[in-house]
Amino acid sequence: MPFDLKSLAREPLIHFILAGLAVFALNAALTGLRARADQTVRISRADLERMATLYTAEAGHPPSESDMAAMVTDHVRDEVLSREARRLGLDADDTIIKRRLAQKMSFMVDDLAEQKAPTDADLRAWYDANPDLYSEPQRLAFQHVFISRDERGETAEAAAIKVRDELNAQKSPDWRMAGDPFMLSRDFGDVPAREIARTFGLEFADAVLKRPASDAWQGPFASGLGLHVLRITKSTPLTLAPFETVRDQVLADYIDARTRETNEAEIEKLIAQYKVQIDTLP
Repeated sequence: MPFDLKSLAREPLIHFILAGLAVFALNAALTGLRARADQTVRISRADLERMATLYTAEAGHPPSESDMAAMVTDHVRDEVLSREARRLGLDADDTIIKRRLAQKMSFMVDDLAEQKAPTDADLRAWYDANPDLYSEPQRLAFQHVFISRDERGETAEAAAIKVRDELNAQKSPDWRMAGDPFMLSRDFGDVPAREIARTFGLEFADAVLKRPASDAWQGPFASGLGLHVLRITKSTPLTLAPFETVRDQVLADYIDARTRETNEAEIEKLIAQYKVQIDTLP
């Protein structure tokens, strides 16, 4: 039977084979393109400008040619190593990478979140609700005489009371020579409440901050160091700054707080789209 090319061309099996070969050839070509693309590290003009800008910001002057060459070398090195790491699957189940990606996604949510400009009423309400953010802390200026519990033992309390009464009985007492040696200052001028608490402890700070300024010696007050007899020379109460003087800070704080709230709401929406399954422990 003579060979009939036209008849062969009409065979469905031949069509199927040819289509398969075409698909195979196309896949091979695309795989080759992807492989070549994956083997190419492209550094764009924007990349070079970004490198130069970062270098200038950190060093205080533009990069030299050798500086740029070093940055390009580092960039290529990092890109090649990261691609090879992904190729080997080293990015799978890596907590640090997951956290970094989550952080970048969080930044993207920040950028996409729309914030309505606050009104003066909004800012006033925020200012009224957060007075501690815009207040000068209470301050105290005082002199003190120290009585050591380590040195005096059970007689420390009585010794402190005696020192207090003697100082109050004298017109110009030499208070610096009274009591026991103290490793820190005996004279504190206009110290904020938090500094007093840090130096002497919260219990001491709470007690002395309630006392008014007076020429009289007061106490004794207990601290973690021992006992103290004080003369409070100046007491400045907690002072709320006027709204007008801190408006810019109020605006910044308000925007920051609202941005965080909006971002958390957007992230909660994303989480709600996922089903969470937790395996029980055996």
